Amino acid sequence: MQQNDAQELLDCLPHERTLYAYCHDYYAVQLLELAAGRYPTIKALKGSNFGRLLDKPSINPLIKTCGDGRFRPTAFASYWHDPGATYLLTAGLWDSRSGRYNQTSRPGFNLVLRLNFNHQHDRLLHRTIHPVQDGVFNGWGHPYLQRGERPYYRETLAWARLDVDLDKGEVLVEEIQSDWVREVNWLSGLVKHRQSTDTAMRCYGFHTTVDKARAYLGFVEPLLRGWSQAMLAAVIRFVCRELGISQFWYHSWETGNCLKNIDDRWAPPRSLYSRLPRQFCFEPTDRLPDFLNHKRTTRRLRRAKVKPRFYHLEL
Repeated sequence: MQQNDAQELLDCLPHERTLYAYCHDYYAVQLLELAAGRYPTIKALKGSNFGRLLDKPSINPLIKTCGDGRFRPTAFASYWHDPGATYLLTAGLWDSRSGRYNQTSRPGFNLVLRLNFNHQHDRLLHRTIHPVQDGVFNGWGHPYLQRGERPYYRETLAWARLDVDLDKGEVLVEEIQSDWVREVNWLSGLVKHRQSTDTAMRCYGFHTTVDKARAYLGFVEPLLRGWSQAMLAAVIRFVCRELGISQFWYHSWETGNCLKNIDDRWAPPRSLYSRLPRQFCFEPTDRLPDFLNHKRTTRRLRRAKVKPRFYHLEL
């Protein structure tokens, strides 16, 4: 996106407190509700790329309540499985013009959607980990929520960078990332090698003890398992509801690394660019998003000897 378009889009988005509740497999509910407009019967859904969702153990019993063979989104109105969590969603901008390490597929701006923790998490974090700075588990220069951007502040679990083309009606998921997950896994590894529960743990950015760190890790353990699922589900709901766009694109690992100038030494986990989009019913394709389908993109791929490969989802 160009700067003016990006800023205008951001200004039009809600700036009040926007909450997002998520539990295990809730992405399947969201996708089925959105797909119901195109596939109103169970038979039609089964024949689509969304059919795999109907066999999920958490979804199948609800489908059986649609006795006449027609899909009823209201059947999922009460869907909830513990443990669930409520997050705070915030949006921001990411400017690629400052250097080649900003990892965007084309020059311009990305829209950033952040999945931030709630007050319960942040209160526990301060009581157990004792951070001496904001964003203690997030990396400098990354697009996590900064104090002062909103009237409220929350620590950031994850973010997604989105290249939005309103003219083409397309959104490309440039990346889904979480520094917090990496750093908390590192903390978990430290704790496992400590015997005494009252041993002090002083690290850059925080000071705690083994028993307090274990209390924090026990609380966030479910979030470590499902963070990427929650992040992409929030992206899809946000894009459909707030932007009115139904065409989604998602990088494959090889194509994304090439177009975003990511060295293999710093490459993201493959599962985020293979298993995750397939889980959300994205289909692999050799096509490019329309807004990237030009000579500059194909020339870059050809020079790197990388074949175009994306995932596509239409809702």
